[in-house]
Amino acid sequence: MFLTFFHPSRRSRPGMATGRPGRHFRKTSPEAVPRNPLSGPGSLLRAGPLRLFLLGLVALALAGCGAKTPAPPPGGWSKAPATQRPYTIKGKTYHPIPSADGYVEEGVASWYGRDFHGKPTSCGEIYDMHKLTAAHKILPMHTTLKVTNLDNGRSVTVRVNDRGPFVSGRVIDMSFAGAKALDMHVKGTTRVRLESVGGIPGATSARDLPGPFYVQIGAFVNERNAQRLLTVIKRAGYHNSRIHSKDVGGERFFRVHAGTFATLGEAERARSRLSGEYRDAFVIGE
Repeated sequence: MFLTFFHPSRRSRPGMATGRPGRHFRKTSPEAVPRNPLSGPGSLLRAGPLRLFLLGLVALALAGCGAKTPAPPPGGWSKAPATQRPYTIKGKTYHPIPSADGYVEEGVASWYGRDFHGKPTSCGEIYDMHKLTAAHKILPMHTTLKVTNLDNGRSVTVRVNDRGPFVSGRVIDMSFAGAKALDMHVKGTTRVRLESVGGIPGATSARDLPGPFYVQIGAFVNERNAQRLLTVIKRAGYHNSRIHSKDVGGERFFRVHAGTFATLGEAERARSRLSGEYRDAFVIGE
């Protein structure tokens, strides 16, 4: 599996409800009420033996179909909520983590507003730019976060109800209300610190999730370039690093994974170290 840790025009949201307009129903008119199948021309009572036999076979077949329980889809994510399943955006696969306990992250925050106001979020809620909510790529939906503006010290508590931002280097997308509380709504972006103040009860601490984990530091169409980077990262001490290839949109990408790390916490610390040189570094797991 894979894990990862401005503005309104930047992305489509995974898991977003795309429901069609509601269908309208009206009361059935008297003329539309079906006649009694046991009376009138062509009724069952007037049917011949062959017709009754065929109808009996159909009834047995329908009963057999109704008694079967559909098999769940293959894979370990069949019982997971849609917002907790892996998803891929712009060639990157993200694996939402099961808990936000102890989660801390620093990076750049942006905000989104009017262009998404009144539209469904990834969890199906209607986005309200005037409420204190936010989008995050991997935290569980409804996680409560304390977001601190590192440039001015202001902080606000928001609830995660969407996925994003899918812009390089950004860790959270604030609602307009959240951005205003941090005094970043004019500037558009700012450096922030995220601290979880509400995880999923009974879930494993995110930092203690067992691995192995890797940090993806690059993805290439040219395998030779991937091999060069693999050599560099192994020389830097990440001896179990690897190349993982995957087809995306009909094109094969060769991804360089630095590793390995026993827990998510170790991988996050490595990502923090590597992000200075590899800006788009993010954690993945399997």
